[in-house]
Amino acid sequence: MIITAKQFYKAWFEAVTEMKSSLAPSWRNAPVFTKLIKSSGDCVIRRVADKVSLKCYPTDYYSLDAVLYEDSDLVPSAPAGSTWLRSMSVAFEHENFIKSGVYKEVSHLLLTSADLRVLVAYPEDGITDDVWIEMHKLIRGSRYEQRISEEESFLLIFGGEVGYEWEAYVYKTADWARL
Repeated sequence: MIITAKQFYKAWFEAVTEMKSSLAPSWRNAPVFTKLIKSSGDCVIRRVADKVSLKCYPTDYYSLDAVLYEDSDLVPSAPAGSTWLRSMSVAFEHENFIKSGVYKEVSHLLLTSADLRVLVAYPEDGITDDVWIEMHKLIRGSRYEQRISEEESFLLIFGGEVGYEWEAYVYKTADWARL
């Protein structure tokens, strides 16, 4: 099942809205906030997976922060109770500090084979033109650029502490398109 950027963002927005009472007070405490987003028993990415009818591996999977998949993506001969995938629906990266090198997250997602690649980040002072241009150039030069643009398979979600605001953008060849 292919999850579109719009479907993912809708589920994301619903999940972060449901968890606002936990997320908002922890916004500036990166370890606690990150655990609420991924890795905890009841975290945002697990809720997103439930909302889009996918399974979730919410901890590092080949250095991805989380992955969403369906049962048919599991390797059939893998030992019971293990998670070995042969494909995935969503590759997910979460970056608390966007200025620490967003190129690392974008390039990591570009090297990952998934139906949808998602990066969630929290720009403190907004996204400068330089950051937009840098992220766009990384994708624009890749050999999968056209397909990513046509399929809208690279999603950026930005969270803002003030007003608890969320914005989503998909990569397009000409520019980023806001959802």
